[in-house]
Amino acid sequence: MKKFNNYDLHFSFDRKNKGIRFANAEYIHPLKQDLLQSLQIDFEGDSNVKTVIVFGSAVEFRCNSYSDLDLCLERYDHEKPFHCTSEEEIDLLYWDRIGERLKNEISQKGIVVYDREGSYV
Repeated sequence: MKKFNNYDLHFSFDRKNKGIRFANAEYIHPLKQDLLQSLQIDFEGDSNVKTVIVFGSAVEFRCNSYSDLDLCLERYDHEKPFHCTSEEEIDLLYWDRIGERLKNEISQKGIVVYDREGSYV
């Protein structure tokens, strides 16, 4: 099984505006693109963030204005938490702290939006 970015399983969306520049933005629902663009500063500013994967409704057509943003982070130091400056509804999970069933789902359906090492993008 390919890990992340199984593009054939996803819709391709239009970019909401020209300011949306993060990796794989065309696979993120337009309602969540501005939020993810603003979070790029947090990802880049935290040297412990290795990879950020979006999963759930934000990568599906069913996303709506009440949907939260589901993120899974891979970290270098598993003891250091990620601090997010956004006040919007974000469901943050850590790759090293989730079970195999959820890892399999995220691996299959997740879209990488930040990749410090360039392993997936």
